[in-house]
Amino acid sequence: MKKTGVSKSGVFTIKEYEMEENQGIPELIRRLEAGPGEVQEVISYVFEGDDPLQIDAKSFSAEEFLKIYPQMKSYGSGLAFDVVIRTEGQPVTVELTQGQQVVCTNSLDKEIELEDLLGPEKPREMSPRELLDILAVAERLKCNTRHCDTSSGRRESVAEHSWRAALMAMLLSGLEEFSSCDMNRVIRMCLIHDLGEAFTGDIPTFQKTSEDTEKELSELGGGVSRFPAAQREEFQSLYAEMEALRTPEAKVYKAIDKIEAVIQHNESDIHSWLPLEYDLQRTYGQEEVQFSPWLRALRELVDEWTEEKIEAGK
Repeated sequence: MKKTGVSKSGVFTIKEYEMEENQGIPELIRRLEAGPGEVQEVISYVFEGDDPLQIDAKSFSAEEFLKIYPQMKSYGSGLAFDVVIRTEGQPVTVELTQGQQVVCTNSLDKEIELEDLLGPEKPREMSPRELLDILAVAERLKCNTRHCDTSSGRRESVAEHSWRAALMAMLLSGLEEFSSCDMNRVIRMCLIHDLGEAFTGDIPTFQKTSEDTEKELSELGGGVSRFPAAQREEFQSLYAEMEALRTPEAKVYKAIDKIEAVIQHNESDIHSWLPLEYDLQRTYGQEEVQFSPWLRALRELVDEWTEEKIEAGK
């Protein structure tokens, strides 16, 4: 199945498909909108299976398409699109299959990369609508709870954990030991480190599998890929740094993430602890604080608190 479109440069047809992980059609549409070509319409069609959304062969504006695309993803490889753009006043039709980037060829069989067709992506500021979309995802962290109670006896939310971790980083920023560390970057890491749980919910560390982690990273990557370019690049950079755990900033963030959880468990009613959490409370995050004298001292104080709490609960 192949489509063609005529432009002043000749006839463009699909030749190859190639796309990086966690990118896809929404990213292509944004590139089209940001480039010199003007998006005319998006025509979707399903060439396999049923059409429960009844969108077979329906035409969308680029904005409408981005809104309905998450529902379309359920079609898997059976969903394909034509994206009609205008270059130099002439229509060029690009056909693509879900999750794949297109490489075009003209009538002279000369390969033309998508960037060559559209031009480099132009930086633009985040729109108010895009901010609201991102906040809507983050709001889920207020609803999704962690495996820990607060001191008042209710479940702690993911957002509350992230907020206090960021507060800890802010408080550490005034200490001599961390003067050479970019603590503003650490604060940003703490704020967004659990955003993946907006998609999957929180899974306790003693239950979380590698498959759970892979799913969370995949969902998070897909969500972030739909952010505006500047915000997307910053989030991706922070996540890559946190994952590598090589920089001082990433190490401080990770230590804070772990020790905040231990502190919160000490603040909760000990009767809410599972039997396995008595040992976990003593060992969780110990390795992550060893690089820092100040954080080691903090952990020692928290450990004393843990032992006193366990003794008092007998």
